[in-house]
Amino acid sequence: MKNNEKLLFQVLDALENLEETPEQEKLTELTKAYAAALSLTTGITFEENDIHDVVREAKTKFDIRMGLGTIFKAIDYEPWLIKRQGAIEWFFWQRYKKQLGKKGFPPHVIRTLDKVTDKILDHAEDPKKEGKWARKGMVVGHVQSGKTANYIGLISKAADSGYMVIIVLAGLLNSLRSQTQNRIDQDFIGISTRTGKPTGVARFGMERKPISFTTTEKDFHKQTANTIQMGLSSIKEPVVFVLKKNKSTLDNLHKWLSGQSKQEIMDAPMLLIDDEADHASVNTNASDKSPTAINYAIRNLLSLFPKSSYIGYTATPFANIFIDPESEGDMQNGEKYRDLFPRDFILSLDPPDNYVGPDRIFGQDHDNFLRSVDDVEDLLPVRHKIDFNLDELPPSLIASIHSFIIAKAIRLTRGQMDENHSMMINASRFNRIQELLNSLVREQILEIKQAVTNFSSLPKSDALKNTVLKELNHIWDSDFSACEPSWEKVQQKLKDACDPIEIITINSKSTDSLDFSEEQYPQGRSIIAIGGLGLSRGLTLEGLTVSYFLRNSMMYDTLLQMGRWFGYRDGYADLCRIFLTEEASSWYQHITESTNELRSDFKEMERARLTTIDFELKIRSHPTALIVTARNKMKTAKDVPVEIALAGRLVEASVLLGDENSLKHNWKTLSDVISDSNKIKKPETDNGLGYLWKSLPSSIVRQAVQSFHNHPECMLTDHRPLLQYIDWLDEQGNTKFDILLRSNINEKHSITVDGLKVNCIRRRTAELNKNRIEFSKRRVAGVGDEKAGLTLEEIQYAEDGYKSKIVPDKAFRKVPGRNPLFMIFFAAISKKDEENKKDDAVDKTVATFGISFPGDSGGRRKAEKLVQYSVNTIWWAKNMIIEEDDELLDQ
Repeated sequence: MKNNEKLLFQVLDALENLEETPEQEKLTELTKAYAAALSLTTGITFEENDIHDVVREAKTKFDIRMGLGTIFKAIDYEPWLIKRQGAIEWFFWQRYKKQLGKKGFPPHVIRTLDKVTDKILDHAEDPKKEGKWARKGMVVGHVQSGKTANYIGLISKAADSGYMVIIVLAGLLNSLRSQTQNRIDQDFIGISTRTGKPTGVARFGMERKPISFTTTEKDFHKQTANTIQMGLSSIKEPVVFVLKKNKSTLDNLHKWLSGQSKQEIMDAPMLLIDDEADHASVNTNASDKSPTAINYAIRNLLSLFPKSSYIGYTATPFANIFIDPESEGDMQNGEKYRDLFPRDFILSLDPPDNYVGPDRIFGQDHDNFLRSVDDVEDLLPVRHKIDFNLDELPPSLIASIHSFIIAKAIRLTRGQMDENHSMMINASRFNRIQELLNSLVREQILEIKQAVTNFSSLPKSDALKNTVLKELNHIWDSDFSACEPSWEKVQQKLKDACDPIEIITINSKSTDSLDFSEEQYPQGRSIIAIGGLGLSRGLTLEGLTVSYFLRNSMMYDTLLQMGRWFGYRDGYADLCRIFLTEEASSWYQHITESTNELRSDFKEMERARLTTIDFELKIRSHPTALIVTARNKMKTAKDVPVEIALAGRLVEASVLLGDENSLKHNWKTLSDVISDSNKIKKPETDNGLGYLWKSLPSSIVRQAVQSFHNHPECMLTDHRPLLQYIDWLDEQGNTKFDILLRSNINEKHSITVDGLKVNCIRRRTAELNKNRIEFSKRRVAGVGDEKAGLTLEEIQYAEDGYKSKIVPDKAFRKVPGRNPLFMIFFAAISKKDEENKKDDAVDKTVATFGISFPGDSGGRRKAEKLVQYSVNTIWWAKNMIIEEDDELLDQ
């Protein structure tokens, strides 16, 4: 650990129990006092600038906060921890808490983690409880947000409170299992299972020593377990198994445990942590067939222990929630309950303030992370087969490698020595293509290293005569010059940046490892990691600065899990770059908005005091969850029916048929709506949004929905379910619609429709051709459009309670008594010319629509009305990537 980090740890440890940050003067005095003490005990000297840097970093860390999350619990939940808390000796937790501080975790985050893990442990079961019991729960985090830190905290407290057998299921690949074992070695066990030497938490005490039956190199084997020569009854400390999700491994552990006497098992309360619980653990077979192999092996393992708590961890929980009950009674009492449905609790975690997540990268107020890739169609197309002939790297991939080297050099000028630096290339699911990429990237790096060795020490004018140095300078000048420092200082660090770089491949056939352990790499590691599925779940690339990503899945969980760039980038977030296609960027933007809506609904459902089963039934009717619901049924079904609640939802025709006949027909259909509306009354103007007709007959909208030629990919605007819902609204007495013709005040591009001058809205497209037009982010309406028709008082009512400047439009759908809003858009669309940067270009103008249905999507236990949509195999083939597990095979 660098000297300043040692001082920072001392200062943060002293501030641990304070709510507010001390004033600058007092914080400086405290830092100087600890610096003097360290100087006496270690001989380290701290300069004035060191004190300044530590004070600044301490204040930054101290100001980071994290919420307590959202929880859904079972009706029969009975708290137990508060009764036993004072009698438990928190040895493992206390040393883990100190370890987190040593790693630089912010004090308030550690304090919140303490409360959250208490909550999780309390919703599991008291290990001292007599008789048989089994609990099942789930913790929902964010991708790369600290789920491992959370469950190691839970393991520590579980061991303190009396759980004796701890099993961690750590993904499908050896690399992920090994990485997880290493974390548990450092943060819980205190002994390296690779070397047998003390590590991590050992520095804070070794009075208790958990026993691991697995190592960083080896998964569970009965022979290894037998060499320990002890049964469970003779073990006085917790035993730990870190396992790959592999049927043979799980079966071997089951057989070995079965060989212990029943009484020994009875006396051993067991905690099973299922990391990436939505992947491979869920039974995807039909109810009349045997469970899938891994699902059955997990259930079989749980059945050995009369006292067990199963807790799944995932950032993409829908597959777990959607264990398909025929009724609530079956869920509670039948065979389904004995599966892995999280009946007892579901906890949704909040990330800390410094988390770099989807909002910060793809949200409306995003930072400058993204770089567009549009040069791969011939050299490395997004869709390719295993026999594709890869001869050279696309220029954008070479540029990303140069960006990685520049970013690392800048980090070195910032004093970030002995740190990890990594780059990810995820461009193919095929092992063969990944190996070809490895060879080509290796050649590229060797060329750069040679050029840097020969020219980087020369004066700038001479160095830039070399084409490689000239290109590196171009990347710095065009993309990094605002980050500081000067090119001259960066050039001086290029050799140090290049020399340690390794190129590795992470897949099921590779022997390369993503090991970042301090004992193996005390000065950090610099890698370019190439892979597919192996880089898509669970694995952490320490110090990730540059990502190159070519994938085309629409599936929410698949895309989110592929986003290894999410996480914590303190001190270098401004240097991070993500290279991806316009289409992939559009999908991530769409998913960001959709998952934000879901997590907002989580909080509203918690306020409504929903139980886990209520939550399952509620989320099932959410359109965001559709493709996850259908994912595993599509193997055999031609059409998958899915029931969705439209109350409080916005549906938009955001994918259009691109042929001229369809575009002309849809233009006329929506123009007819305007003509029919004008015949009934003249429009009013509304808040600068355009022309508004209030309280018109629903028959006008019904006719438009019926006539509109909908693209089959734009499932939510399929006319049949929409007409079914409009008919139901009529039956309830809600026979009126407000109709908005959106007109943008500031737009120069205008048309005339039935005598009305319309300033078209401007929209970018992710795809624009004669067959298909896809709006960027799959969004048509803009922020604030859905306030049309509301009074100032109603708008204020909707906005109350939102601290953010940007109020989500779903707030306006909750205004009591408002009509459904049918919005007509004449959109001037373009696909940005990347070469000439023409943002004002208009390729064509198209007509489309959206409907905002009033209601509260998250506040009711069950929707009053569900409508049925159907997903067919054509939609699936176009929008879904192949099954993830296929990436494990070298096809």
